[in-house]
Order: sequence, then C-alpha cells, then structure tokens
Amino acid sequence: MLFQWLLCLISPVLLWTIAIAVLIPSTVFCIECLANIWAPGLDEEGTNDFSTSFNILIPAHNEAEKISLTLQGLISEVCETDRIVVIADNCTDATAKIARAHGVTVFERDNSSQLGKGYALDFALEQLQMHPPEVVIVVDADCQVSPGTVALLAAQAHLQQRPIQVTYSMELGEQGTITDRISAFAIKVRNVVRSIGMARLGYPCVLAGSGMAFPWDILQKVSLAGSKCVDDMQLTIDLAIAGHTPTYTTAGQVTGRLMQNQAAQSQRSRWEHGHLEVIFTQVPKLLWEGWRQQRFDLVMLALDLSVPPLSLLVLLWLLAFSLSGLFWVLGWVSWFPLAVLALAGSLLSLGLSVAWVKVGRQDLPMLTLFSIPIYLFWKLPIYLKFFVRPQTRWLKTERDIEPETSKQ
Repeated sequence: MLFQWLLCLISPVLLWTIAIAVLIPSTVFCIECLANIWAPGLDEEGTNDFSTSFNILIPAHNEAEKISLTLQGLISEVCETDRIVVIADNCTDATAKIARAHGVTVFERDNSSQLGKGYALDFALEQLQMHPPEVVIVVDADCQVSPGTVALLAAQAHLQQRPIQVTYSMELGEQGTITDRISAFAIKVRNVVRSIGMARLGYPCVLAGSGMAFPWDILQKVSLAGSKCVDDMQLTIDLAIAGHTPTYTTAGQVTGRLMQNQAAQSQRSRWEHGHLEVIFTQVPKLLWEGWRQQRFDLVMLALDLSVPPLSLLVLLWLLAFSLSGLFWVLGWVSWFPLAVLALAGSLLSLGLSVAWVKVGRQDLPMLTLFSIPIYLFWKLPIYLKFFVRPQTRWLKTERDIEPETSKQ
C-alpha cells in the first residue's frame, strides 16, 4: 500500500519531467526542419576570388590509403600547393611520404600522450605563427571537396570575419547496408537540413568538423588542443561564447566517408557519446552565458545542441509514451503527460517527414523505412554503453590498422 502511494506521488512528477524533456528537443527539431523549406532562402552565390591568403589544414592519422585522392582534388583548387598543409599526426604508415610527393607542406607530429584532431590542428597553428594566413580552412583527410569550395570559404570567412561551414555529407559505399543508409540520412538531417534551417532563422550553425574556415585572428581566441571526439561541437561552443558564432553556406560542399561494420559502430559511439556529454555539460553553460551576455543566439545554439541523436530521441519518445500510457491505464496519472508526449511525437514525425522529403528519398526509399526499428535496435547498445563506459575522448579507429592487416 505504501509503495503504491509513493508511486502515485512520484510518477506524475517524473512523467511530467520526462514529457517536457522530450517535447523541447522535438519542438526544436521540427522548427529547424520546417524552416528549411519555409524560411527565406540562403545566398548560394560562390566566388573565385583568391586574393585572400589562406592555408588548408588536413589533420591525417594513418591516412595513406585516402590522402592522395584528397590532395588531388584540393591541388586543383589552389594556385600554390604549399598552401595545403598536411599534419601527419602520430602516423605509422606512409601518410607523410605520400603527401610530400604531391608537393604540399607536411608537418609531422609524434606525441602519443596527446591524441586527437584538436592537438594536430593546434600543432599546425603553432608552426604557422611566423607567417600566418588571413584564413585557415580545415578539411578531413578522407574528404572530397567540390569545385569552388576552397575559394568560397576563404573569401567568405575573410569578408564576414566569422567562421564558415559548408555542406558536409557522407557518401555510401557500394556495399552499404540498410543501417548505413539510415546513418547517412541522419547525418544529412544534422549537417544539412537542420543547419540550413538554423541559418534561415538567422542563428548560428554547429561546425561539422570538415569544410570549415576561420579568420586567423578569431582562431587565436580559442584553444583547439584537446582530445574530445566531438571537438567540432566544442569549438562551436567556445567560438560562440567568445562572440564569433559560425554561419552556414550551401554554396560549397565536402563529402566524407561513412565507415562500415564494426568501425561504424565505434565511430557512432564516439560521436553520440560525445554529443550526450555536450548536452549534459555544455548546454547549461551556453544557457548561462546567453543569460549573462544577454544573447539570444547562444540560447538558440543551446537548444539546437540539446536535440539528442535522432535515434535516441525516437527511443526516448517511445519509452516515455509507453510508460505514460501504462500509468494512465492503471489510473496512477492523468492523461496530460500522455497528451504532451503525443504532441512531441507529432512534431518529431512532422520534422522527420520534411527531412526525408528534402534529403532522404534517394538513398532511403519508402519501403526501407520499415527497417528503422532494426536500426534502433542496432543503436540501443551504443546508448546503454554511455552509462557504463562512455567514449567521450578520441580513440583509435580502423585507420590505426595497418593496411596489410586490414585487408586480411
């Protein structure tokens, strides 16, 4: 009897808390997706102005198999190959040798106690201090850059004096599974649909890690050194608090490689565990800074970052809706939390539908949508692991496997 009384007392408060916690990110997600199609368009005009001095930084850790193709695409976009800087970071393969063969600048870094992309970029900036460029562009070592993107990034970052992010998407391999297709769709929703939505609403976007440019002076105001696996999110937050919010453009594009099989799950674990850490530790900080500095753009950025990975948001909604429905049937709570969660589910469904129409129809035909429960089941261990052994720092991936071993 006492247990039932305590449950009746606690459950309404708990369910209301969960319902609001699910409603807020669902609402933000839906607004961003709707803004993608209903808000005024973005200026997509590019430029061929090379008057701005710039360096392209390519952090590379054991990228011998991919670096050549990336460099070939970038060399055709620059007038001088020494503008391209490859940071061979703790490499045990031929990355540095292959890069030098293309005539680009190569910095080699060997520090096994400081692992991660952030440390590599910080090392490169130190080397460039004597003759700094006006703009620094960052491209991952396994990415392809569309024609004109480099010139656009350099010119716009210098003109606007703020960080610029171009469209960053992932390509599917020929052997891509249904989980790979859904993952690629989720990345497009984050990097394209929602980023465009935020830009059209006039608010900052989240840096995606590749295809981004920074005025040199602005980059000196924050620290890049670190091993967080979502260093792009952290850099976005640090820059925004310092008064330099990133903006988004659709005039350029970079395309990366989506990992597969076991490497894919490891990659998703790092991304999503890192995102969850940001929600718990950095979103409150952004909200506080928004209040302290009287800046609504920081509040909007906090709300954007508070939207968890899509699959987790769907799982949370399913769990909360099921619990609310069960407690309502048992007569322990009123129907109000269930109604709030029904509204959250409707907004989430509307946002997903808009996103699918915009970027998902080609890679994710209608019939494949029935496989989403399988994808959610595949992702569930990733989220459960966050509460046991979170991966919030840079860890080795398939790139650390020697080519001869990886082919066996």
